[in-house]
Amino acid sequence: MPKHKIIHITAITGNKGFSLVELMIVIAIIAVISAFSIPAILNPENKARKAARELMGDMHYTRTAAIKDNQDYAIVFRVANGDYLICSDSGVDNVWSATADNTVVKTISFTDYGAGIQYGNGTAVNPVGAAFGNGVTYNVDVLTFNPQGTCSAGYVYLFYRDATYAIGTLSTGIIRVFRWVAGGWQ
Repeated sequence: MPKHKIIHITAITGNKGFSLVELMIVIAIIAVISAFSIPAILNPENKARKAARELMGDMHYTRTAAIKDNQDYAIVFRVANGDYLICSDSGVDNVWSATADNTVVKTISFTDYGAGIQYGNGTAVNPVGAAFGNGVTYNVDVLTFNPQGTCSAGYVYLFYRDATYAIGTLSTGIIRVFRWVAGGWQ
């Protein structure tokens, strides 16, 4: 009698997807992360803080560029437009505030931060230095740095809802940032 060979055929199966349990775990992790991050993103303080920090950074950049290039640089604050320009040359008219012929290095619009960032004192009732004015206390709304790194003194006030910041310079070139908290600048 012939011997029969028994052959076992096993199917090779691969994991070609996610199980329902794995999918639920991923969804739960995303929900937990969202619960912590979305309020931080929507917090009005974050928009105003980001705009203030970037303006401070742009002031540092402008000061450094003036020293490095051995020429005056300026930031022209255009309150009505809700933006500001970093300029390396005041043009043939030699007037920084008349920006048509300025050499513009960078344009920063507050709409880049989302709707709502504005020049002004918001909830702050006492200015850091001079009066609040239109939200910019620099003469003709222009901060100028010279090749020695010194500059015109003044402040820019930015706000979004209840968050208000004062970003400014001393004539020595020192750049300062303050936040309005509970009735005072910190």
